[in-house]
Amino acid sequence: MYTQPKALAEVRSWRQHHPDYLLTHQWVDNSCQVRIDNLADTARHPGELILFKGLLPEHRNLYMEGWQMLAQTLGNSATLEDVGRCPDHQSYRLASGAGAKRGYNLLLLEGDEGYCLIGFASCQRFAGFFDVYPDGTVAIGMDAEQLALAPRSHWLSEVIVVLAGPEREALLSEFAQQIQLHHPQLPVAKSPTGWCSWYHYYADVSELDVRENLQQMQQSDMDYLLIDDGYQAFMGDWLSPSDKFAAGGKALCQQIALQGKQPAIWLAPFIAQPESKLFRDHPDWFVKGDDAQPLAAEQVTYGGWRCTPWYVLDTTQAGPRDYLRSVFREMREQWGVRYFKLDALYWGVLPGGYRADASKSRIEAFRLGMQAILEGAGEDSFILGCNAAFWPSLGLVHGMRIGDDVERNPGRFAQIAKECFLRNWQHQQLWQNDPDCITLSDIPGQSSDSRAYNWHRVSLMASSGLMFSGDRLANLQPAQWDTLNTLIKAQLAPAQFHDLSLTTAVQYQLGEAQGVPQHSHSQPEYAYFFNWHGDTQELSQRLDGQWQVLWGDDDALFTQGNGEVRATLAGHSALLIQRKS
Repeated sequence: MYTQPKALAEVRSWRQHHPDYLLTHQWVDNSCQVRIDNLADTARHPGELILFKGLLPEHRNLYMEGWQMLAQTLGNSATLEDVGRCPDHQSYRLASGAGAKRGYNLLLLEGDEGYCLIGFASCQRFAGFFDVYPDGTVAIGMDAEQLALAPRSHWLSEVIVVLAGPEREALLSEFAQQIQLHHPQLPVAKSPTGWCSWYHYYADVSELDVRENLQQMQQSDMDYLLIDDGYQAFMGDWLSPSDKFAAGGKALCQQIALQGKQPAIWLAPFIAQPESKLFRDHPDWFVKGDDAQPLAAEQVTYGGWRCTPWYVLDTTQAGPRDYLRSVFREMREQWGVRYFKLDALYWGVLPGGYRADASKSRIEAFRLGMQAILEGAGEDSFILGCNAAFWPSLGLVHGMRIGDDVERNPGRFAQIAKECFLRNWQHQQLWQNDPDCITLSDIPGQSSDSRAYNWHRVSLMASSGLMFSGDRLANLQPAQWDTLNTLIKAQLAPAQFHDLSLTTAVQYQLGEAQGVPQHSHSQPEYAYFFNWHGDTQELSQRLDGQWQVLWGDDDALFTQGNGEVRATLAGHSALLIQRKS
């Protein structure tokens, strides 16, 4: 890996002057923190501050991260497209620079000579963002929210890193190492596997459904049985099961353990619906609006997907943090749960309202709440983040959902694949990636064809990470069980794509070193071809040795020779090949 002096010099030269503040750019090698001094004799509320501003090099492809799971940006400065279906500035109503496309925390530029990466390596207090304009102008800024900067005092921005080099994977790995200096990764022995109730039963899941699938799991190597949304009486009352779970959560989790599997549970820890006992007993524990009453999330952002309105715990207060510790401690010590899927984490960083401690940013409030959860769950538990604000969660979760909820249709399969591939680099470097559940059979209202299901299984293998089945296991046919078991047992490093077109990739075995993918073989074990277009495409990549098809459609054409493999694929189809032993 090397750093291009020109790229670094260009970023060093970008400045934005504010008449009321003194901005001092403090560089150490490739990293910078900006000191913001309030020169006035009165407190100021800077809000959004632009730290750098300049022009992007022409003819560059670019990728920007989103603030939350359902937002990413891909394209170039003139033509930028949303990858996820819920862009930050639309569905979530987050601010965006006038006339600009906003991304967060990572800007990656791809050109003929290589790559340039500008990223925020820390997220302790402030959100970092990039505003890209159609003429190629980019502004790099931080959001100070409603915080007051005291007179004659200063803040330090989050750490900004600038890297450049010929290989994208090496650049992203270096960026991950820079992030770990500020947010050490929580250790995990391996990526968990299991079964999840949500994608067949959704909120209608019952205790009988769980018990049926527990029996089916006995024929597999899956570790965890995850009881998802639907078991609780109300959002917020996580220890009180609904009428469909008559025996109670504790007894059911103990039964799961007695039958050789590990119980796992879903919670949305930072929210509560108004009918919940939590909200009725402690309305003072929640983020307030202008009227000093609890603020419904829908007034400032996306309101949630069911049981709304949602209200958000104010974790700058000791009471809500103690409550979170007690819930997770009881589930751990009394229920035997060591795996927690935490959903709706985005709402823990609610963009708006007022918290009791006005000196804390929403990121600081969220991190205080997550720390309380970790303390309650114990050091031997696995914490999965879902629907989260990504960078505020750094160092606070063991795993992270990196794509949308799976649905059994070709469009969603393709969308999730692109979301996950662009985040493959995060696996085993920031956390364990979760590409969402394996779904191989139709359900009422969701159906697909063999080509789309093949795409789904190939893209899951390329993503690697957590592998959970989302089907009713009794419905799976023998061939589907074979696919499921192959994915469950894989434990591979994520595929490495050759460029941002995401059409070809190679994949290695996962080495033994924890935290950084290690190539235990000098040659890749698997290779991938993805045709994202509607017409037939021929794709190729340089590969030595002999290869054979593992998963593909019957009409895929595959040839190899002279150190090259060529694949002719019908529209919207995928091919996975493996090296012959």
